Amino acid sequence: MNDEASCSRVLLSKNEIGRVVFCEGCSVAELEIGAISLRIEGSALNSLKMLLADAATRLTLYQQEQAVYTKQTAVNYNVH
Repeated sequence: MNDEASCSRVLLSKNEIGRVVFCEGCSVAELEIGAISLRIEGSALNSLKMLLADAATRLTLYQQEQAVYTKQTAVNYNVH
């Protein structure tokens, strides 16, 4: 890893939860979310994107199935 003075950092993305900065000298992407900082090789950034996208998709499906199950198993106690 290069020393900080020789690193050229480029802001790749930023939103309300964090940002991603790429160090050209180190070929490392740094994901910053609040006080958490994760450094990942630039070549692995696309794999991380696919991992997170898959997890987000599966969470959405899980939540949809959970809502359907809850609705199907609800008992209506107001029946006379």
